[in-house]
Amino acid sequence: MKIYDQYFDKVKNKVPTLQIYMESPRKNLVYQYADTYKDQRYHSASIGKLFCATLVFMAIEEKLCSLETKISNVLESKILENLFVYKDIDYKNQVIIKQLLNHTSGVNDYFEGKTINHRHFLNEVMSDKDHIYTPLELIDFTRKNQKAVGYPGKKMLYTDTGYVLLGLILESLYQKPYADILKEKIIIPFGLKDTALAFYDENYDRHSLAPLVFKGQDTHLYNSLSCDYSGGGLQTTTKDLAIFLKHLFSNDLISQESLDQMMDAKQSFHGIMRYGLGMIEIDFKRLVPWMRNYPKLYGGLGFSSCHAFYDPVYKDVYVINLGTPKTRRLSFQILVKMAKWLND
Repeated sequence: MKIYDQYFDKVKNKVPTLQIYMESPRKNLVYQYADTYKDQRYHSASIGKLFCATLVFMAIEEKLCSLETKISNVLESKILENLFVYKDIDYKNQVIIKQLLNHTSGVNDYFEGKTINHRHFLNEVMSDKDHIYTPLELIDFTRKNQKAVGYPGKKMLYTDTGYVLLGLILESLYQKPYADILKEKIIIPFGLKDTALAFYDENYDRHSLAPLVFKGQDTHLYNSLSCDYSGGGLQTTTKDLAIFLKHLFSNDLISQESLDQMMDAKQSFHGIMRYGLGMIEIDFKRLVPWMRNYPKLYGGLGFSSCHAFYDPVYKDVYVINLGTPKTRRLSFQILVKMAKWLND
């Protein structure tokens, strides 16, 4: 493991924080690295979408809904008002759960999407750091400041707005808060002792989080970090994410049939990635020819250069957190390095 430590000792000087988890049963390897301590908590950004999507499939298996369920049959009409109006036609009654999962519903993205009035949500997050956002407030930003980007099912736009809607759908189906659903269905049964929904779970502790740096500011203590809810919003650790991934791919949470649907990556995403139903696929052969024999990875990643991926072929686990969007390229270089260690 010395070679791993030497590599990450150099990397830690380039990032505000560093947490790594790598596991490979075929190599009898479990490796953790952190610039503080091994179970350092951090905000895992959009990796939380993987949890949300898993909960949706759990609800489907409980026959509370289906992929084809119209979201207008679950959510109040006023929640969906002006979110799906495209070319003067309102498609809110046509949008189905599947389209929220794969980002093809047509709804815009409050987090980074274009606005009609040049308001920038992230600027407001940074300037009003004491503000705590509610899920409805996040959706209202899209309603008041953005336009739909297409017809349902036609165009992919990665959207946090859509995943906040999924969180509200889960709350309607289970008749309880999203934080409670997470705890009862995933966090408690599988022993994710350091994982919690930020601002909505009594186990959330912002003072225990690693730095999260954006535009030169460490935001991990900001109230405005409440800006992603079921689109992210998790306090967690590399070890907890590894536990979650292993249980997910062992069919302890959902059936193989459901997992196959999550993994069916039909939507083009960034670079070497494709998107399924709440799950990202990484195919290394799209990056360089010499990695063509490497297995595909499945999981999620987040705004702050964090990754949580699993190799279903060899059951390897890859978890990374660098704590800032400025190092996204570096985070993928680290992922490639880890894949090379485990596959060469």
